[in-house]
Amino acid sequence: MLRSKISKFFLIFILIATSAFSNNYLRPEFLKVIKYGCFLEEKSVVFCTDQDITEPHLIVRLPLLEPIILSNGVHAFRVMATLENNTGFNLSGASVRVFFGEQAGQVLDVLISEKIIYRATSTTKKSHLIRSDVPITIPLYERLNEIYLSADVSDIKISLKELIFEEI
Repeated sequence: MLRSKISKFFLIFILIATSAFSNNYLRPEFLKVIKYGCFLEEKSVVFCTDQDITEPHLIVRLPLLEPIILSNGVHAFRVMATLENNTGFNLSGASVRVFFGEQAGQVLDVLISEKIIYRATSTTKKSHLIRSDVPITIPLYERLNEIYLSADVSDIKISLKELIFEEI
């Protein structure tokens, strides 16, 4: 009888301890699987895919998707994509569309507005802020929150909208 109670106590303790220490929130390493590679001919994009391809000219990633609380207590998310440039040209910027779901309000156009030299990657110093108190961004904020809480990045898709090549 006593042995049974002790066994049940340890079983319950182990279940509670493992659930307390498990982290179901989105972590940066989960975002590493999101990658979009493209091939170019001259300065025109001819093929892009989210599958692994050998030596793509451009690689778009989504390394930043993190929740923050603003100084006024408003919840928000910081989101930013990066672009790895292997084109042989310098870039002045790019526009990337990130789909967080299939509904119209669950899309974000990310502007990369920095110079990206050949064999370099853009930074996340400038990022997009998706606030929970702005009516037009509420569907996107809610979807980002769902993704963050579930740690499920399977619905996130990326497409390259525009490349801006540096004028010589």
